[in-house]
Amino acid sequence: MTRQRAVVLEVIRSDMCHHTAEEIFHLARLRLPSISRATVYNNLRALEEERIIRRISGDGAADRYDNAYEPHGHIVCPECGAVKDFFMDGFAEALRRALGTEVDSYELKARVVCDRCKLHCVGS
Repeated sequence: MTRQRAVVLEVIRSDMCHHTAEEIFHLARLRLPSISRATVYNNLRALEEERIIRRISGDGAADRYDNAYEPHGHIVCPECGAVKDFFMDGFAEALRRALGTEVDSYELKARVVCDRCKLHCVGS
């Protein structure tokens, strides 16, 4: 693994946030000032293709990247775009039984206004 790819992966694994590519680029530059935007984007694509990270579609907002590749869902705030993981034990098995075939992966997103945005709306 190249130093640049390792830095991109370190940024993604450094916290529980689901960063955008631009956020990853800026955080990677703190660790490796010579890294270019194109290198970050290319490495994100390669890490996704290798199934090391997962890209979460932004549905009109910027895509975000997830360190956890194991099957799980995401709670997405439609107001601020914040993303949180959630796990549903047995969901992949239930899906397999319902479809009658193995499930390679799935994407499950719930849109829920986060507590911070709820407080902001109440205070307005």
